[in-house]
Amino acid sequence: MTVLAISTGAAILAWVGLALGLVVAALVVGLFNRVLAPLAEIDRYAQDILDAGVQIAKNLDDADEILRTRELAAGVPDLAYLRKLGATP
Repeated sequence: MTVLAISTGAAILAWVGLALGLVVAALVVGLFNRVLAPLAEIDRYAQDILDAGVQIAKNLDDADEILRTRELAAGVPDLAYLRKLGATP
């Protein structure tokens, strides 16, 4: 008998263990994929939210111009009154 020789019972148990290991590995891969699918969907939603936030920030870049527009608009009624009187500035 050599060092690598094993009994038939031990060989059968080894094959059963390998088969069970393969089943467990397949189960782990399946469960991992079930976790990754919602994770990818959440990532897509988060990217959409980020893109929308960037677009909102771009729209607010010129918010300082609102004050100038308000000043100019406040002067319009005065100009209209002067034109009505015939005294244009």
